[in-house]
Amino acid sequence: MNETKQLNHDYLTISEVKDYLNISQSKAYELAHRKDFPICRFGGSIRIPKAPFLAWIEAKTYLPSGLRLGA
Repeated sequence: MNETKQLNHDYLTISEVKDYLNISQSKAYELAHRKDFPICRFGGSIRIPKAPFLAWIEAKTYLPSGLRLGA
């Protein structure tokens, strides 16, 4: 992971999710509206809890047998 993309707090913004996944802002909002995507709403703001977000990514990541991340 690029050093500039470190996640240093417990809740992420849509913009941070966008940057982390290298996707467009509209795709990040699409994710936030999925039933299986972890979000918290604070008034009109959407925040994504970091630990469940990273777990969601891990659960959605397909790795062919024998292939490992970071290897």
